[in-house]
Amino acid sequence: MKEIHFPDWPQRLAQAALPEGQKQSFAITLRWYLSFCRRGRGGVNVQSARDFIDWAQRAKQPEPWKLENWREAIRWFFREAQAAGATRQDTASTPHCAPSQATPSTAPLQTPPGAGLAETASAGGTAGRGRTPWKIAFLTAVRRRRYSYRTEQSYLGWLERFARFCRTEDLRSQGADAVKRFLDALALDRRLSASSQRQALNAVVFLLREVFGQELGDFSDYRRAKLRPRAPVWLTRSETDALLNALEARWALMTRVAVGGGLRLMELLRLRVKDVDLEQGIITVRAGKGDKDRFVPLAQVTVEPLRAHLQGVRQIFEGDRRRQLAGVWLPEGLERKYPRAGEEWPWFWLWPDDYPCIDPRSGVERRHHVPDWMFQRVIKEAARRAGLNKRVTPHVLRHSFASQLLDRGTDIRTVQELLGHKSVETTMIYTHAMRRTGLGVRSPLDT
Repeated sequence: MKEIHFPDWPQRLAQAALPEGQKQSFAITLRWYLSFCRRGRGGVNVQSARDFIDWAQRAKQPEPWKLENWREAIRWFFREAQAAGATRQDTASTPHCAPSQATPSTAPLQTPPGAGLAETASAGGTAGRGRTPWKIAFLTAVRRRRYSYRTEQSYLGWLERFARFCRTEDLRSQGADAVKRFLDALALDRRLSASSQRQALNAVVFLLREVFGQELGDFSDYRRAKLRPRAPVWLTRSETDALLNALEARWALMTRVAVGGGLRLMELLRLRVKDVDLEQGIITVRAGKGDKDRFVPLAQVTVEPLRAHLQGVRQIFEGDRRRQLAGVWLPEGLERKYPRAGEEWPWFWLWPDDYPCIDPRSGVERRHHVPDWMFQRVIKEAARRAGLNKRVTPHVLRHSFASQLLDRGTDIRTVQELLGHKSVETTMIYTHAMRRTGLGVRSPLDT
């Protein structure tokens, strides 16, 4: 049976002549399908596609139009893979995941000790997106500097867009003028936000300055995207309850912990067993935004459910130890200092994924935490079932935490500390919830 190795499908999808909404829908479905292949340890092939549709139909019981959309996304994937020559006759290959989790067929299951960074970059997960010289040089530099994997993937995505804009893979020859034209195009043609434009600038400057050693000078004359302050979306207490009632027990517990502590998405997912103190009702957020630690409250209503949850997590942990699976991921410094710490119970994930998978950098099979896209999709679907007329994302849970605290009269400096904001001005966006100031003024029609 023909296997598919098609790591460049996101680029193909971005260039496809399809409506933007359909592209986003296809991307979600395909990442879901590729994750299904990875967990089931079957290849990416026609049979696994049929199995996925059968499983999704039983598990989700979707409406007919949604099921047809899933089928159409997979049909598009196989057509484009065939056109790109991405099929090969090999039934014993390791399944290939989405680019953020991809493992090339030539990558070893474990990077040999002492392997050079260039070898790791060429054999690690992201090399499946293409082995052009600038990508190898970029991966070598970014991993030598110990940047996080999410930063690496974000920068790589912007650099691929920069290469498409320049219509060349020889990015070493590009200079400050090309960077300015790229930034202008993002602001004028694509109308991206100011934060996205800054991220693109950081990625391109890192490649040209840190990797290729170019002196780029000042970038003060490029067209900056307009910074538009946006009012946050938040849920009232009754809306929060409706959302929780629409969730299954496991996801409802995760949501209660997020709302109860005002956690960012990745702060929630990266919690370890040792970070939750059930006796004192405290969560320790390690290496949050800005690489800062902080303490946040653990809602009392979650204490007993968490005790029961930890019993199930302990069984998963002990099963991994019996299988002699590699320990969970640790930051590089900790892993060098305590090489066996990842195999210890306190370091295990509080929200472990159902199945182990291949680490995209090292090629080691280990268990990761619940994927961010999965929790995002669960929250979105629950909001739809609850009939909420707001766009609900995991970050809205954080907004709700701050808004409900201020609504109860909590001091804004306390809220700033709990949210981990560097400046109180950032926390001031939640003053809509302070009834006695700002929007607390009563409407003339209510007098």
